[in-house]
Amino acid sequence: MVKLLDEGLYNMSQVIEKCLGKKTADLPGAGAAGGFGAGCVAFFDAELSPGIETVLDTVGFDDLLDDTDVVFTGEGRIDGQSLRGKVVVGVAKRAKAKNVPVVAVVGDVQDDAYGAYDIGVTAIFSTNRLAIPFHDAVTRSRQDYIHTFEDVLRLMKALTK
Repeated sequence: MVKLLDEGLYNMSQVIEKCLGKKTADLPGAGAAGGFGAGCVAFFDAELSPGIETVLDTVGFDDLLDDTDVVFTGEGRIDGQSLRGKVVVGVAKRAKAKNVPVVAVVGDVQDDAYGAYDIGVTAIFSTNRLAIPFHDAVTRSRQDYIHTFEDVLRLMKALTK
């Protein structure tokens, strides 16, 4: 299915280039949401920017960091793809610029996620507390999330005494 979708996106980019003279095949973000970004560039002369950057700018995130002690953020899984502009890394880059530590509480941590530390994440905690299959873990995700956050906050409290 993924191969078929990729072929379709590539074909679409070729048609756009031939008919409209606009190159979208290698444009970062053009393939997101089934090629929505490419369509916006091709048909509406839009400019693409990472979604997290737009959201952070819209809410005035940089100003919200003033007098902030720590930022908590998270996502379902942090991995190499996260390092290319997802929420955790977008938040971490902004917070790092203001020397605010960032704690990421995530469902799963992949081996290629640790580059997040170089980008500005201070610590990563997984809510996947037991080595069990996803379909079993999801039934206890609320409980595991609460316990993981309690552990993080207990550590922070102990360090600030």
